[in-house]
Amino acid sequence: MSKKWHIHGDYLLGCNCDYGCPCNFNAPPTKGFCEGAIGFRVEDGAYNGVRLDGLSTFIGVKWPGAIHEGNGKASIYIDEEASAEQRDALIKIISGEAGGLPFEILANTFTEIIGPKFVPIEVKVAGKNTEVTVGNHIRMAFASIRNPVSGVETDSKVVLPKGMIFKEADQYSLKEFWLKDGSHFDMTLDGKCAAEHAKVQWPTG
Repeated sequence: MSKKWHIHGDYLLGCNCDYGCPCNFNAPPTKGFCEGAIGFRVEDGAYNGVRLDGLSTFIGVKWPGAIHEGNGKASIYIDEEASAEQRDALIKIISGEAGGLPFEILANTFTEIIGPKFVPIEVKVAGKNTEVTVGNHIRMAFASIRNPVSGVETDSKVVLPKGMIFKEADQYSLKEFWLKDGSHFDMTLDGKCAAEHAKVQWPTG
C-alpha cells in the first residue's frame, strides 16, 4: 500500500542526450544509452507527517539502452542535513517503495541500486546559472542553449501536459558535469548534453 507523501519543489537533470532530451518525446536516447543524474530540492514536502522542506536528494543513473528497457543502475545520495526520520522518508520516496509517480516507475527500471550515501548537497537554482554539487560525487552546472548557426543564446521550454515527471521544464545545456562513484559511475559530459529544470508537484499519479 502506498504511503502518503507529497513533494513540491525543483527537479533538476543532467544527462548525456542532446539538449531537449529525446525521452521527453518518446524517442530513443541520442547515443543509444542513457546516463547522468536527476534529483530534487524540496520546497514543501512531507512523508507520513515527516516534514522534508529544504532537503535535497539526487541519483546517479545509467541505463544500457532506453530507460523503459530497464537493466539500469542507480546511486542514491541523500542530504546529510536530514534527520534519521527524514532520511528514511526520502529513501522510501526515491527508491519507489513509497509508491506514486514518478519514482515507482523509475525504480522498476533499475536492477542495481548503490547507497544511499549521506553527503552535503548544494543546489542553486538560477536559470542558465543553475549549479548542483553533491558531495564529492556529482557536479552539474547549466548553460544556455545556443543556436548552432548564429551562436545566439536560445530560451527553450518543453511542455508535456501528461508528463510523468514534469508538465513544463526549462531546457539548458551543460557547462560542466561529472559523476564519480566507483566503477559503475565515472562519467563526464560535455556542453552539447541536456540539462533541465522544472517546478514539480509529486506524486503525479
